[in-house]
Amino acid sequence: MDNLLIVITFILFISILIIASQLARVINERRRAQMIADSLLQKRCDRIAGVLHLVSDRYMPTQTKMVLVEFLISGLTRLQKINRMDSQEATLYEMKGIISALKEGSYQVNKERVSSKVHLEKVNESLMALPAFLKGLSAQGQLDKVIAKSQMEHIRFMRQLAATDLLSYVAQQDIDADRLSQARDKYLNGLAGLEKFTAIEQSKDEIELLQHKVSQLDQKLHTKMKSQKKEQTTRSDS
Repeated sequence: MDNLLIVITFILFISILIIASQLARVINERRRAQMIADSLLQKRCDRIAGVLHLVSDRYMPTQTKMVLVEFLISGLTRLQKINRMDSQEATLYEMKGIISALKEGSYQVNKERVSSKVHLEKVNESLMALPAFLKGLSAQGQLDKVIAKSQMEHIRFMRQLAATDLLSYVAQQDIDADRLSQARDKYLNGLAGLEKFTAIEQSKDEIELLQHKVSQLDQKLHTKMKSQKKEQTTRSDS
């Protein structure tokens, strides 16, 4: 009887050890998975904050901005509960102010335009990261698929708008240097890019503006050619 009790006790002891070991392993795996998830969330928040700070509102659809800001608020709120950081606190405060202003209609829009190749590359890099992010939110059920698809198309338009803005900036430099034909070519290149997005309402005003600039250049070129012909005729007569 004593031997049986010893055996039963031993078996129970071993069983408890096995269960405790498995439980500890499960807890450690969950803790490790949570740490990986938190690390990934931190990286995504850093990335989104970088995009919001770099890309001006001219190239950021309002609805996309709201999605990004709300994600950042949610993510930073969670991260602050784990490890409070002053830099995150400042960003969180900033984002809460932005989302409130957007919803109230009092947000001060930043319409800074691309004016250098380096700037364009940075804006492009930031915007190119957004479609995958929006797809991820859609796959997780955090964003409607139709809205995600629409925003991805708007982002493609914004990338073209940034490229067109740089062409327009350089074209103005050509005009200032009396290189009217070169300026006209740049405007036409930018216009051709925008005309691929006529389904997007914002493109219409931009297209009309460039068409007007091309028309003005055509008039200047016509006047310039007439003046040159007149000078040639005058020289021939003399």
